[in-house]
Amino acid sequence: MNTHRRTFLQWCAAAGVSGAALPARLARAQGATDRPGGGGELEQTANVPASIRALRPMTDGIVPITNAERMGRLEKARRLMAENGIGAIVLEGGSSLFYFMGVRWGLSERPFVAVIPAKGEPAWVCPTFEEARARELIEIGGKDVRTWQEDDSPFRLVAQILKDRGVATGRIGFEERVRFFVFNGVRKEAPALDYVSADPITAGCRMIKSPAEIALMQRANDMTLAAYKAGLATLREGMTQGDLRNNILAAYRALGAQSPTIAVSFGEYTAFPHGSITPQKLKEGDVVQIDDGCVVDGYQWTSRARSCSASRRNARSMCGTSKSARKWRRSTPRSPAWPAKRSTRRRAR
Repeated sequence: MNTHRRTFLQWCAAAGVSGAALPARLARAQGATDRPGGGGELEQTANVPASIRALRPMTDGIVPITNAERMGRLEKARRLMAENGIGAIVLEGGSSLFYFMGVRWGLSERPFVAVIPAKGEPAWVCPTFEEARARELIEIGGKDVRTWQEDDSPFRLVAQILKDRGVATGRIGFEERVRFFVFNGVRKEAPALDYVSADPITAGCRMIKSPAEIALMQRANDMTLAAYKAGLATLREGMTQGDLRNNILAAYRALGAQSPTIAVSFGEYTAFPHGSITPQKLKEGDVVQIDDGCVVDGYQWTSRARSCSASRRNARSMCGTSKSARKWRRSTPRSPAWPAKRSTRRRAR
């Protein structure tokens, strides 16, 4: 069939219009979390509660991690590699890659890999068609980006980088989130190496939080508490778990929080740690369970709160969790390896 150029362009335009609405519909259908009571996509509602309309963005004063701090992290990683007899570490997209290199990269069937050697500059392995984007994102650690075509082996390039950095033998560490097929591909290309966990390097750096990291975690905490207070002010008998979830998500959006996810459940369904898909309506005396969190420049605060009763008195009581949480944080030691968590329970009096 012969197709006119004008007709083809009209088809493309129509596909673009219909396709633009598709991601939102898919997000609503699939949800943005694997938790049955949760979702990350805010369902639009006509009436925004007053407690949420009163919120203002809490993004002023947020200071992202600087390149200078990341350079200090690389130096510490090199020192730990020397102490642990590891010649280099290999990372894929994830929290450790962002921690050391400041690059966010999603995982796909095409590996995007960073190699941080104990001596010399870091290097990257990237699909050829992603090279321009990669070079835009890479701000520290050199510009040694090696690309591979669809019929090339990215694992051979990783092995070559290791050889170029003087790591043809000895121990090499793989970060815990590197996928097996990537690890196995590199191992086949460089069988003389001894493959070990990179945990002594990655955890050895990440478990000690800097003042800048603590400030970001604290801001995520403050946003979570503010979203709770505004969302829980909307508790009313007969509301569904979706109503409360959407109200808290609306609060997060008003505050300028990144990537909020939330799971809500009522009554007997709070026995499920992450909620239930069963439709629920709030009744007087029900337990309300909320499990959620938000992200500020890659640092997340997650929390779980429970309260009893749908009455206004106990809604206000539950909103007091911020004071309880602050008291809990002062009195309870917490691991420096991860963003803080809190779990609060309040009972109706």
